[in-house]
Amino acid sequence: MHHHRVSRVFVILIVTGCLAIGCEDKRPIVPKTALSQSGSTAQRETVPSPVLLDHPEYSNWSRFPVGASAIRKRVVTNEFGEVLVTTKMWLEDKSPEQVVVGSQVSVVRTDTPPENNPPSSATYPAKFALPSGLKPELFLLPSSKAKLVGEERVSIGELEVNAEVFEWTENNEAGPMTVKLWRSEEIPGRIVRQEMLTESSSTKTFEQISELDLKGK
Repeated sequence: MHHHRVSRVFVILIVTGCLAIGCEDKRPIVPKTALSQSGSTAQRETVPSPVLLDHPEYSNWSRFPVGASAIRKRVVTNEFGEVLVTTKMWLEDKSPEQVVVGSQVSVVRTDTPPENNPPSSATYPAKFALPSGLKPELFLLPSSKAKLVGEERVSIGELEVNAEVFEWTENNEAGPMTVKLWRSEEIPGRIVRQEMLTESSSTKTFEQISELDLKGK
């Protein structure tokens, strides 16, 4: 009688990342080695460790005291009227591992009562694992299409900050939308000013910081 034995070893590594707004850092533990076997000889294969990056939101908010806040006002106009969106963001908590950022949005449309959305919060880890195949600089830009075109000194009330200026074009259902963004690490939330235009629908959007509190509680 002949005996045939087939031995197969499967090593499956599943790496998941969490880079969504409000997601907590739930990076898995990735083993550094995996075993493969050929015949009777076991060989050790090296598995690359994940690349850890500083989370941009943590890097920004962690530099401010708890309670620090920023209010941005966005005005959207087109042939149908005007919409005013007010967004308040504040630092609820911070630690060496993460920050918790609260936010509340209110919307006022032409000829309609104001809409005040309930407050919400998002948690940003100090570090996150870079998804395989993606470049680190992708997560440092406001959009994958954004281009840094210069720097400007911008006034916010009596405060002056250094801001990076980005420009790019987004594609949406209404057609191409041009975007220009001023961003500074010197304020909570980073966005100082933003201008957007969708020519096909004559929709213009202008957003800027209206109030700042850098001292917190």
